[in-house]
Amino acid sequence: MKIQVNSDKTIHVDTSLTSFVKDQAKRDLDRFAKELTRVEIHLSDIDNKKTGRADKRCLIEVRPAGDRPLTTSTIAATTESAVDGGLKKMKRLLTTFFGKKGRPAAQISAPAPKPRKKAASAKKPEVKETAAKKAAAKKPTKLSPRGPKKKGIYQARRKGWPR
Repeated sequence: MKIQVNSDKTIHVDTSLTSFVKDQAKRDLDRFAKELTRVEIHLSDIDNKKTGRADKRCLIEVRPAGDRPLTTSTIAATTESAVDGGLKKMKRLLTTFFGKKGRPAAQISAPAPKPRKKAASAKKPEVKETAAKKAAAKKPTKLSPRGPKKKGIYQARRKGWPR
């Protein structure tokens, strides 16, 4: 798991801030380390050096191996509290993400269970059903600019017309 710390021009990132952010990330995301390739932490000041409430932003991007990237964002009064809040959100997000994939957070390194194969006799009726579905799908349908024609409705209307 590679950890990168980035910031905009308004936040001065020195070695102490970088080491603090990396230590927090390692501590909070340690149990997911085998599944993650990279963690990027972006620090920014929302209102550019103006004082006020909650103006530090921490955006955390995590890249699980073989999956889409996941992100969380937190806004707080100080950079340290923004990093801490963002890592807590990311921890919850990763627990949910891996839990939905069938891999509980405590057993991330264990492989997901493989589905069992069906018996050979159970496959034969399914093949017939799929062949019938394919045959039904091959029937040509007449399309008009407003969608498929409803043949039965039009025929019933025509029969009801006065002659």
